[in-house]
Amino acid sequence: MRGILALAAIGLIAACSGEDKGPTQREQIGQQWKYEAGEGGQPKLAYIGSANSVQTMTAEDTFSVLLVHPMPEGGGEVTVKLVGAPFSCDLSDCRVTAVTDDGKSHDWRGRMTDNKDGIEVLPAAKAYEAVERSKVVKVNLVVGPKDKTFPFEFRVAGLDWKK
Repeated sequence: MRGILALAAIGLIAACSGEDKGPTQREQIGQQWKYEAGEGGQPKLAYIGSANSVQTMTAEDTFSVLLVHPMPEGGGEVTVKLVGAPFSCDLSDCRVTAVTDDGKSHDWRGRMTDNKDGIEVLPAAKAYEAVERSKVVKVNLVVGPKDKTFPFEFRVAGLDWKK
């Protein structure tokens, strides 16, 4: 019996000590713009994590990521992804609502990403222009099987393709 108690105590101590697992995915992405270079060192992608996270049935730290791909003729393509919970949209009319810091509401329509974790916003929705001229953008995403909507806030000021 003492042997079992000793093993249980050692297991409890090991479990409580917890190893440093390194930064979480949310910490790695961060809440400031990060850039990935393409050919010739030109930026091919900028991304930023939401300033907030929400607790869902699948993760207690569900957050969103905003990705921007520059277009050669100017502007950019915007994708909004959800990390930690299933993204939901009507495939015949996939859209999200965004609110910029001027209080205006924007209807961003697009198609579900190949991984089914977000929406690739159509350029006609002018999502890039909203991101470029705002300091804060709140995007309302439908999360999970019960279609509950959560607002995710992005502090988008400082997007700079020259970095």
